[in-house]
Amino acid sequence: MQPTTLEGLFLNPGFLAIFFAILATIANIMVGVSMLPEDKRRKRYKLHLYGFFTVLACYLFFLIWNHFAYGINSWLNYFVFIYFATIIPLSRRANVTSHAIIASVGLVLLTVTALLHLG
Repeated sequence: MQPTTLEGLFLNPGFLAIFFAILATIANIMVGVSMLPEDKRRKRYKLHLYGFFTVLACYLFFLIWNHFAYGINSWLNYFVFIYFATIIPLSRRANVTSHAIIASVGLVLLTVTALLHLG
């Protein structure tokens, strides 16, 4: 059963997981942008990597919870996970700017997934 109140929404562990994934993505994008100067890159790379794994863990929890609570995940849910697990790490090799744009598209996909989860 879908939550009907704001309190019910934030008590739903699946929505909470995707909400934390969105927050972690925003924080990770900020860390990535702040490490652009060459001297800060080595110091903040591990933090950026841990942020990425946090996003993956939160989204994986969302997929698992959604599967057990509702019995099914949409193709968009799986596509977003594959996007985060493959395309974003591969874009790091191309260019810093394209990596930031592709990560921002991932943030939009997370938000769309959260909005579709509401309905």
